Amino acid sequence: MAFPEMSEPPANDLEQTIAEQVSSQVKSEVVDIYEELLINIWNKIVPTLGQVTVSAIFDRAIHRTSKQFPFVEHLQVSRSHLDFSKLRAGLQERNKDNIKDGFKDLVTNLIDILAKLTGNILVNVVMQEVEGLTGDV
Repeated sequence: MAFPEMSEPPANDLEQTIAEQVSSQVKSEVVDIYEELLINIWNKIVPTLGQVTVSAIFDRAIHRTSKQFPFVEHLQVSRSHLDFSKLRAGLQERNKDNIKDGFKDLVTNLIDILAKLTGNILVNVVMQEVEGLTGDV
């Protein structure tokens, strides 16, 4: 009994598929990290500034950042939380470095706005979160 010959996909196609899957996973992990960071920052400053003020600050930081990194515009802000679902939906066409740079710029803009509004009072809280430090403020 003869078995039909099974053709293997060309090595280039297989390598490309693997590279795309790895890239997609890395992108998702980058967003996961920044989502956790931004939500923690949100939660740390809401008790001091209130939800309306914090949502306005995040809106402003997103607006500033989206000029250079348009994908950040898909991060949605409501009065009560940040929503990453639309941003995640558009991840496929972005490269990992662009995503990381966009989120770094977003955090920088957020810190800049907070510094202008509150001085170093809340910036220190945010910096502790960025540096991964824990502690009650």
